[in-house]
Amino acid sequence: MTRPEGALLALDAGNSRVGIGVFRGEDLVFRAAVPHRGHPDPMGAVAAAVVDRGPFAAAVLASVAPSLDAALRDLCVGLTGAEPRVIDSTTDLGITVATPRPAEAGADRLVNSAAAFLMFGGPLVVVDAGTAVTTSAVTGDGRYLGGAIAPGPGIALEALLERTERLPAVDLAAPDGPIGSDTAAAIRAGVVLGYAGLADRLAADAARALDPEGRARIYLTGGFAPLLAPHLTVPHRWVEDLTLTGLRLLFARAGG
Repeated sequence: MTRPEGALLALDAGNSRVGIGVFRGEDLVFRAAVPHRGHPDPMGAVAAAVVDRGPFAAAVLASVAPSLDAALRDLCVGLTGAEPRVIDSTTDLGITVATPRPAEAGADRLVNSAAAFLMFGGPLVVVDAGTAVTTSAVTGDGRYLGGAIAPGPGIALEALLERTERLPAVDLAAPDGPIGSDTAAAIRAGVVLGYAGLADRLAADAARALDPEGRARIYLTGGFAPLLAPHLTVPHRWVEDLTLTGLRLLFARAGG
């Protein structure tokens, strides 16, 4: 199917922000992320981010934020004149969702898993370090088996500050080392290195379970990936725009 002239708008509605990608052909020409949790007008912010990036021929959407779905669909219709292609467990993903209840699988995890498999093949483990830290496992023959879900570094830091009286608010940045010389440095070391260790263990165990002979590859993505990547010990590849690229690939797979 030939798509009308114009860009493809890819929207990834996550737990705390909407990831935005604008593709012209295979090229990602614009990316942004708009926080939506607690935002007074998240759709206005998304629209403002893309209004000058068109015209848009079509849109593709994956969402784990049901409260935003109707507004995002309306936004896509307004920008493209048509309903967006919505990616979920019923979509032709190029992999089989081999879990007992496929509809429960998060669209973001399915998109990441499909993208990694279509680009690199399996067996593989995707580690997505965002609001949650998740692993997603795909066999060599393309069966999505599930994975693990843990609260992410931002949630952990927020909970720590909310439940203590004397600890200071700190930004999550690379620690100087494992021994913090003051309270802020100690918090950064605990959260960043602790979560690197969590990601290491979950990814290594999943890869070993997939293939005891060590052929499973590990791919890292998500907003906290640049913070954790230098501290991981498992061999891995950081794929910055895995979700947005996956949306483009699955849109094309569905006929464009």
